[in-house]
Amino acid sequence: MGKQSSVMDARGEPIPTSAVLMAASKHIATRCREENRAFILCKKKDPNPEKCLDKGQQVTRCVLS
Repeated sequence: MGKQSSVMDARGEPIPTSAVLMAASKHIATRCREENRAFILCKKKDPNPEKCLDKGQQVTRCVLS
């Protein structure tokens, strides 16, 4: 049996590698600008990681979409 080339999430979807994310970073920055901005503003307002989980999840959903 061959080596699996990608890691899958709980739904069986491939999880992007850092190389894939780096290659797509300029496109992600443009496409997910508002989600990223909201997350960064939240983090500046309150450095407690739990306070910005919803904003982080919005960024993740945008990146994976």
